[in-house]
Amino acid sequence: MKEIELLAPAGSFEKAKVAFIYGADAVYCGTSSLSLRARADMKDDDLENTIKYAHNIGKKVYVTLNIFAWDEKYEEIINMAKKLEGLKPDGVIAADGGIVEVLKEYCPSVPINVSTQANIVSLQNAKFWYKQGAKRVIMAREMNKEQLKYIMENKPKDLEVEIFVHGAICFAFSGRCFLSDFMSCRSANLGDCSQSCRWSYNVYMEEKNNPGNLMPVDTSEHGTSIMSSKDLCLIEALPEIIDMGIDSLKIER
Repeated sequence: MKEIELLAPAGSFEKAKVAFIYGADAVYCGTSSLSLRARADMKDDDLENTIKYAHNIGKKVYVTLNIFAWDEKYEEIINMAKKLEGLKPDGVIAADGGIVEVLKEYCPSVPINVSTQANIVSLQNAKFWYKQGAKRVIMAREMNKEQLKYIMENKPKDLEVEIFVHGAICFAFSGRCFLSDFMSCRSANLGDCSQSCRWSYNVYMEEKNNPGNLMPVDTSEHGTSIMSSKDLCLIEALPEIIDMGIDSLKIER
Protein backbone atom coordinates (compact mmCIF):
# COMPACT_ATOMS: atom_id res chain seq x y z
CA MET A 1 0.00 0.00 0.00
CA LYS A 2 1.20 3.50 -0.81
CA GLU A 3 2.47 5.46 2.18
CA ILE A 4 0.54 8.64 2.85
CA GLU A 5 1.87 11.72 4.61
CA LEU A 6 0.13 13.20 7.66
CA LEU A 7 0.69 16.95 7.80
CA ALA A 8 -0.06 19.02 10.94
CA PRO A 9 0.13 22.74 11.76
CA ALA A 10 2.87 24.17 13.98
CA GLY A 11 2.51 27.67 15.38
CA SER A 12 5.87 27.47 17.14
CA PHE A 13 8.99 25.30 17.40
CA GLU A 14 7.62 23.65 20.55
CA LYS A 15 4.30 22.87 18.85
CA ALA A 16 6.19 21.32 15.93
CA LYS A 17 7.96 18.96 18.32
CA VAL A 18 4.63 17.99 19.89
CA ALA A 19 3.14 17.29 16.45
CA PHE A 20 6.05 14.96 15.66
CA ILE A 21 5.71 13.18 19.01
CA TYR A 22 2.06 12.44 18.22
CA GLY A 23 2.82 10.96 14.82
CA ALA A 24 2.87 13.75 12.24
CA ASP A 25 5.14 13.02 9.29
CA ALA A 26 5.48 16.72 8.57
CA VAL A 27 4.41 20.14 9.79
CA TYR A 28 3.45 23.32 8.01
CA CYS A 29 4.47 26.63 9.54
CA GLY A 30 5.50 30.16 8.71
CA THR A 31 6.37 33.53 10.18
CA SER A 32 3.48 35.67 11.37
CA SER A 33 3.93 38.38 8.73
CA LEU A 34 4.03 36.14 5.66
CA SER A 35 1.67 33.29 6.47
CA LEU A 36 -2.04 33.00 7.16
CA ARG A 37 -1.25 32.56 10.86
CA ALA A 38 -0.66 36.16 11.91
CA ARG A 39 -0.61 35.13 15.57
CA ALA A 40 1.87 32.29 15.10
CA ASP A 41 4.84 32.45 17.46
CA MET A 42 7.33 31.45 14.77
CA LYS A 43 10.28 33.81 14.37
CA ASP A 44 13.01 33.31 11.74
CA ASP A 45 15.25 31.50 14.25
CA ASP A 46 12.36 29.22 15.29
CA LEU A 47 11.71 28.41 11.66
CA GLU A 48 15.35 27.49 11.14
CA ASN A 49 15.40 25.37 14.31
CA THR A 50 12.19 23.61 13.29
CA ILE A 51 13.60 22.66 9.89
CA LYS A 52 16.89 21.43 11.36
CA TYR A 53 15.16 19.46 14.12
CA ALA A 54 12.69 17.85 11.72
CA HIS A 55 15.36 16.78 9.27
CA ASN A 56 17.47 15.32 12.09
CA ILE A 57 14.60 12.98 13.06
CA GLY A 58 13.56 12.13 9.51
CA LYS A 59 10.53 14.45 9.39
CA LYS A 60 9.53 17.21 6.96
CA VAL A 61 8.69 20.92 7.13
CA TYR A 62 6.63 22.92 4.66
CA VAL A 63 6.94 26.69 5.00
CA THR A 64 3.85 28.81 4.41
CA LEU A 65 4.16 31.99 2.34
CA ASN A 66 0.47 31.90 1.57
CA ILE A 67 -0.69 35.47 2.07
CA PHE A 68 -2.08 37.49 -0.84
CA ALA A 69 0.61 40.15 -0.85
CA TRP A 70 0.50 43.87 -1.54
CA ASP A 71 3.50 45.31 -3.39
CA GLU A 72 5.05 46.66 -0.21
CA LYS A 73 5.43 43.08 1.08
CA TYR A 74 7.68 41.85 -1.70
CA GLU A 75 11.00 43.03 -0.28
CA GLU A 76 10.33 40.89 2.80
CA ILE A 77 9.11 37.99 0.63
CA ILE A 78 12.27 38.09 -1.51
CA ASN A 79 14.46 38.10 1.61
CA MET A 80 12.54 35.13 3.00
CA ALA A 81 12.86 33.27 -0.30
CA LYS A 82 16.63 33.76 -0.24
CA LYS A 83 16.75 32.48 3.34
CA LEU A 84 14.70 29.41 2.44
CA GLU A 85 17.07 28.58 -0.40
CA GLY A 86 19.69 28.07 2.29
CA LEU A 87 17.47 26.40 4.88
CA LYS A 88 16.12 23.84 2.41
CA PRO A 89 12.62 23.11 3.74
CA ASP A 90 10.76 20.28 2.03
CA GLY A 91 8.46 22.71 0.26
CA VAL A 92 6.99 26.21 0.28
CA ILE A 93 3.21 26.65 0.32
CA ALA A 94 2.02 29.65 -1.71
CA ALA A 95 -1.21 30.81 -3.33
CA ASP A 96 -0.30 34.16 -4.90
CA GLY A 97 1.07 33.95 -8.45
CA GLY A 98 3.47 36.81 -7.74
CA ILE A 99 4.93 34.97 -4.76
CA VAL A 100 5.27 31.81 -6.85
CA GLU A 101 7.35 33.78 -9.37
CA VAL A 102 9.57 35.07 -6.55
CA LEU A 103 10.08 31.54 -5.26
CA LYS A 104 11.06 30.26 -8.69
CA GLU A 105 13.65 33.01 -9.00
CA TYR A 106 15.11 33.20 -5.48
CA CYS A 107 14.76 29.68 -4.07
CA PRO A 108 14.65 27.43 -7.13
CA SER A 109 15.79 24.32 -5.24
CA VAL A 110 12.76 24.30 -2.90
CA PRO A 111 9.61 22.57 -4.22
CA ILE A 112 6.50 24.73 -4.63
CA ASN A 113 3.22 23.55 -3.12
CA VAL A 114 0.17 25.51 -4.23
CA SER A 115 -2.08 26.39 -1.29
CA THR A 116 -5.76 25.56 -0.88
CA GLN A 117 -6.20 29.36 -0.94
CA ALA A 118 -5.60 29.17 -4.71
CA ASN A 119 -9.03 27.49 -5.01
CA ILE A 120 -7.96 24.54 -7.16
CA VAL A 121 -11.18 22.71 -8.05
CA SER A 122 -10.44 21.25 -11.48
CA LEU A 123 -7.98 19.12 -13.40
CA GLN A 124 -7.22 22.01 -15.74
CA ASN A 125 -6.37 24.29 -12.84
CA ALA A 126 -4.13 21.63 -11.31
CA LYS A 127 -2.36 21.20 -14.65
CA PHE A 128 -1.91 24.97 -14.92
CA TRP A 129 -0.01 25.10 -11.63
CA TYR A 130 1.98 22.02 -12.63
CA LYS A 131 3.13 23.89 -15.75
CA GLN A 132 4.11 26.82 -13.51
CA GLY A 133 6.50 24.54 -11.64
CA ALA A 134 4.36 23.24 -8.77
CA LYS A 135 5.33 19.88 -7.30
CA ARG A 136 2.14 19.60 -5.24
CA VAL A 137 -1.35 21.10 -5.31
CA ILE A 138 -3.51 21.38 -2.21
CA MET A 139 -7.08 21.02 -3.36
CA ALA A 140 -9.95 23.31 -2.35
CA ARG A 141 -12.00 22.02 0.55
CA GLU A 142 -15.23 22.52 -1.43
CA MET A 143 -14.58 19.50 -3.69
CA ASN A 144 -16.44 16.20 -3.47
CA LYS A 145 -14.89 12.74 -3.74
CA GLU A 146 -15.96 12.14 -7.33
CA GLN A 147 -14.20 15.31 -8.43
CA LEU A 148 -11.08 14.26 -6.54
CA LYS A 149 -11.15 10.80 -8.10
CA TYR A 150 -11.33 12.30 -11.59
CA ILE A 151 -8.31 14.51 -10.92
CA MET A 152 -6.29 11.67 -9.40
CA GLU A 153 -6.99 9.48 -12.44
CA ASN A 154 -6.02 12.14 -15.00
CA LYS A 155 -3.37 14.40 -13.44
CA PRO A 156 0.32 14.33 -14.42
CA LYS A 157 1.80 11.29 -12.68
CA ASP A 158 4.50 13.24 -10.83
CA LEU A 159 2.12 15.95 -9.57
CA GLU A 160 1.41 15.35 -5.87
CA VAL A 161 -2.04 16.01 -4.41
CA GLU A 162 -2.82 17.05 -0.86
CA ILE A 163 -6.24 17.47 0.78
CA PHE A 164 -7.57 18.66 4.12
CA VAL A 165 -9.21 15.94 6.20
CA HIS A 166 -9.88 17.85 9.42
CA GLY A 167 -10.53 21.48 10.33
CA ALA A 168 -12.59 24.50 9.43
CA ILE A 169 -14.74 24.85 6.34
CA CYS A 170 -14.73 28.56 5.65
CA PHE A 171 -17.88 30.52 4.90
CA ALA A 172 -16.01 31.95 1.88
CA PHE A 173 -14.39 30.01 -0.95
CA SER A 174 -11.40 28.21 0.62
CA GLY A 175 -10.81 31.07 2.99
CA ARG A 176 -10.62 33.93 0.49
CA CYS A 177 -12.87 36.08 2.63
CA PHE A 178 -13.28 39.78 3.42
CA LEU A 179 -15.94 39.37 6.09
CA SER A 180 -13.41 39.58 8.93
CA ASP A 181 -11.74 42.61 7.35
CA PHE A 182 -15.06 44.43 7.00
CA MET A 183 -16.32 43.58 10.50
CA SER A 184 -13.17 43.80 12.62
CA CYS A 185 -10.44 45.29 10.38
CA ARG A 186 -8.56 41.97 10.43
CA SER A 187 -7.79 40.51 7.02
CA ALA A 188 -8.17 36.74 6.58
CA ASN A 189 -6.05 37.00 3.43
CA LEU A 190 -3.16 38.33 5.49
CA GLY A 191 -3.48 35.70 8.20
CA ASP A 192 -5.47 37.68 10.74
CA CYS A 193 -8.99 36.23 10.48
CA SER A 194 -11.24 37.00 13.44
CA GLN A 195 -13.52 34.05 12.55
CA SER A 196 -16.52 36.35 12.06
CA CYS A 197 -18.50 33.54 10.46
CA ARG A 198 -18.28 31.59 13.74
CA TRP A 199 -19.61 34.35 15.94
CA SER A 200 -23.02 33.89 17.54
CA TYR A 201 -25.56 36.24 16.03
CA ASN A 202 -29.05 37.22 17.02
CA VAL A 203 -31.28 36.88 13.97
CA TYR A 204 -34.69 38.51 13.72
CA MET A 205 -37.52 37.84 11.28
CA GLU A 206 -39.93 40.57 10.24
CA GLU A 207 -43.49 39.54 9.53
CA LYS A 208 -44.61 40.56 6.05
CA ASN A 209 -48.00 41.82 7.19
CA ASN A 210 -46.70 43.40 10.38
CA PRO A 211 -43.69 45.61 9.53
CA GLY A 212 -41.54 46.56 12.48
CA ASN A 213 -42.55 43.51 14.51
CA LEU A 214 -39.28 41.59 14.78
CA MET A 215 -39.47 37.96 15.85
CA PRO A 216 -36.23 36.43 17.20
CA VAL A 217 -34.87 33.31 15.49
CA ASP A 218 -32.87 31.27 18.00
CA THR A 219 -31.48 27.75 17.90
CA SER A 220 -29.69 27.60 21.24
CA GLU A 221 -28.77 29.61 24.27
CA HIS A 222 -25.73 30.86 22.32
CA GLY A 223 -27.71 32.33 19.44
CA THR A 224 -27.83 31.23 15.82
CA SER A 225 -24.68 30.34 13.89
CA ILE A 226 -25.99 31.35 10.49
CA MET A 227 -22.66 31.37 8.62
CA SER A 228 -20.60 28.65 10.25
CA SER A 229 -20.88 25.23 8.67
CA LYS A 230 -19.79 22.07 10.45
CA ASP A 231 -16.07 21.52 10.66
CA LEU A 232 -14.48 19.13 8.22
CA CYS A 233 -14.04 15.59 9.57
CA LEU A 234 -13.21 12.86 7.05
CA ILE A 235 -11.98 10.17 9.43
CA GLU A 236 -14.62 7.68 8.27
CA ALA A 237 -13.67 8.30 4.63
CA LEU A 238 -9.93 7.69 5.12
CA PRO A 239 -9.86 4.19 3.56
CA GLU A 240 -11.50 5.50 0.40
CA ILE A 241 -9.22 8.55 0.32
CA ILE A 242 -6.13 6.36 0.66
CA ASP A 243 -7.37 4.14 -2.19
CA MET A 244 -7.50 7.23 -4.42
CA GLY A 245 -3.73 7.59 -4.11
CA ILE A 246 -3.74 10.98 -2.38
CA ASP A 247 -0.17 11.90 -1.35
CA SER A 248 -0.74 13.98 1.78
CA LEU A 249 -3.49 14.47 4.38
CA LYS A 250 -3.64 17.83 6.12
CA ILE A 251 -5.19 18.66 9.47
CA GLU A 252 -5.93 22.14 10.75
CA ARG A 253 -6.12 23.17 14.38
